[in-house]
Amino acid sequence: MSIFLCVLDLFIVNIAIPSIRNSIKASTAEAQFIIVFYIIGYGAFLITGSKIGSKYGHKKTYVISMFSFMVFSFLCGSSTSPEMLNFSRLFQGISAAFMVPQGVALISNVFTVEEERVKALGIYGAVAGIASVIGQILGGIISDLHFYFDAWRLVFFINIPIALLVIILAQKYLKEVEIKKKESIQVIPQITLIVLLIVLMYEIVIGGENGWKTENILLLLTSLFGLLFFALNQKNKSKNGKEVLINMKPFLYPSFKIALFAAVTYYLVQDSYFFINANFFEEHHHFSSTTTGLLFACQGIGYVIASLLSVKFLNKYQEKFIVFGLMIMISGLIGHLYTVNTSTISLSVITVVLFFYGIGCGIVLPSMFTNAMRKLPVSITSISTGVYLTIQQISIGFGVSLVGRVYFGFENGYLISTLVMIVLLLVTSSIFLLSGFKLKREPF
Repeated sequence: MSIFLCVLDLFIVNIAIPSIRNSIKASTAEAQFIIVFYIIGYGAFLITGSKIGSKYGHKKTYVISMFSFMVFSFLCGSSTSPEMLNFSRLFQGISAAFMVPQGVALISNVFTVEEERVKALGIYGAVAGIASVIGQILGGIISDLHFYFDAWRLVFFINIPIALLVIILAQKYLKEVEIKKKESIQVIPQITLIVLLIVLMYEIVIGGENGWKTENILLLLTSLFGLLFFALNQKNKSKNGKEVLINMKPFLYPSFKIALFAAVTYYLVQDSYFFINANFFEEHHHFSSTTTGLLFACQGIGYVIASLLSVKFLNKYQEKFIVFGLMIMISGLIGHLYTVNTSTISLSVITVVLFFYGIGCGIVLPSMFTNAMRKLPVSITSISTGVYLTIQQISIGFGVSLVGRVYFGFENGYLISTLVMIVLLLVTSSIFLLSGFKLKREPF
């Protein structure tokens, strides 16, 4: 339920944003922050969330963070201004970052036999995919309901009964995991990272919205240099054997570095696609939220089908299979330019295009993570997972900020932002193609 709620709240809001924006009179920049702040909070605190569970107990951390997620969901749904909503979304994302790592740890504690644990984690991964589809459908249907209050608020309020039930069941049935090693919590580096990320993405969005003033450019450059210095500082501390927020051991393996570089360019596209197309469907083509949600559900069905089959082919064809999936996604985006970026639209045709694009996503998304981890020693897979997921979420947030700004900043923003996404996917393909020979020769 931790991963279900976390993923649900990303995808359910994607579809509901046009309704939210109109209701609370949010600017295009403030609408972007509804997605971006949630992802920043989640991505920046994932590693610390994992360490907190190891130090204070996974069950205890799970219950407290689930309660916190519920509280901030209530505050999101009660928001009367963009500022209140975005503040609440940031802390809702932080709550998710403390909640999600505990789910994996608790599953591993319950299922001690490896065969059973693999099945359980397989179900865990499937739940994340199901949550994305359900989120898109609910985000559309809920936004079109009519009450004496704005229906979009139910997008957040729906979390409250689910979280309450989970807390009760967790307290009754879950057993605490024995703490074998207390992790060191890096408070100052964690605060530094979240501040730098907020400033960077805030300036990208606000600068594009209000024009690039001197102070915006200075703050943007300061945050970029700050992040570079932060990374170098973490690297030097790690070399000297000191405690760090982001463990650098996985970066010693070329296969992981290449996979991570490819992941950055890919995840710049992943959620930007949903954000841009949801807005374009509802504001340009005047589709209802329900219609938009059901259209994206077709994309989700393609994703689920392809993801179930991807592991077998990845083992056989490796990076070539990922490139094949990326080519399908690129073809799908080209199809969007001919079927979506028009004055009139055929629902039957766009349904096929979305399904086709979903197949590409279903091939690439699960394969990217598996490919990054497959050549690493078992002893550092846990550390590597935390690093990968952190970079993944930061890239997603940066992508929504950057590509979203392109979409809102130009008269033909849909065309230009879609072309930007195509270029990013071509870069991702090139990384795998150019590195293929080197990876085959890499000894392990």
